[in-house]
Amino acid sequence: MRLAYARLHILLAREAPLGLVIRHGTAKSICTLLWDRKKDTFTLGQWMRGRIDIETCDLSPDGEHFLYEASKYVSRTLEIRGWTAVSRTPYLKAVAYYPRRWAGWFVNNRDYLAPGGSDPEDRESPEVRLAESGCAPPYFQYATRLERSGWAMEDLRGMEFVRPAGSGWELRHGPRRGYRMNSGDLTVDTHGWDWADVDGKRLVWTVKGCLWAGLVRKDGIHQSRMLHDFNGMKFEALAAPYEGGQKGRVMLMPTSPPVNTVARKAPPRGPVRKKPDRSRVRPEEDDG
Repeated sequence: MRLAYARLHILLAREAPLGLVIRHGTAKSICTLLWDRKKDTFTLGQWMRGRIDIETCDLSPDGEHFLYEASKYVSRTLEIRGWTAVSRTPYLKAVAYYPRRWAGWFVNNRDYLAPGGSDPEDRESPEVRLAESGCAPPYFQYATRLERSGWAMEDLRGMEFVRPAGSGWELRHGPRRGYRMNSGDLTVDTHGWDWADVDGKRLVWTVKGCLWAGLVRKDGIHQSRMLHDFNGMKFEALAAPYEGGQKGRVMLMPTSPPVNTVARKAPPRGPVRKKPDRSRVRPEEDDG
């Protein structure tokens, strides 16, 4: 049995209290879930055998539509097939489909850009619209999405980003060193964080397949609690409701007791720590 936790990435809607959880499993499968950030409930959307590029996807400002670039290995032809689609959140069934375009980003709630060429198999939708032209991202799409969400570029060469986390703390993110939090010489243990961001007055982050939230104070993170554990989920062939399928299920998570994380002084900077070996963790019970 393979040893791994679910890997999570989350998109937060800029103009609505919604989020989209993208869960990559252990058997080349993925699922998406709607996160109601007011109630902290999660509604399962759909599963798919394949992969979604988390750096090139986007969520509309109102959280109603999801634009993503996906790929899937086709054993019959021994090739990897890729496509770009727009779906209704939190589902993956395309309302707009482009086999020769690569990813894209929303200009507003309805209009989006998707670079690439046209194809006879393109499928448009009256509820969203592919913009004919528009400004391209100044760096690359992932950087543009972060800056649009409140992050600032700190190091262009190393692609390091920073944003205020509250009470004098700063949250940093980069491809080499992952997520880090510091306030002067004080740091918080962020080892294993897959994703983190600021949601209103709280900090939210994912680690080992679980989503957590806490309040940032001068001496660290207080009242930390797990919002949901996404491990142990199994693949299900679910149809989107706009094709006559069933609606997603609301998944409630019992509230965990609050935990306070007290900050500590940062040790002297040494060599960059290697990425942890994710194969040396507890077994996951599913094939997803």
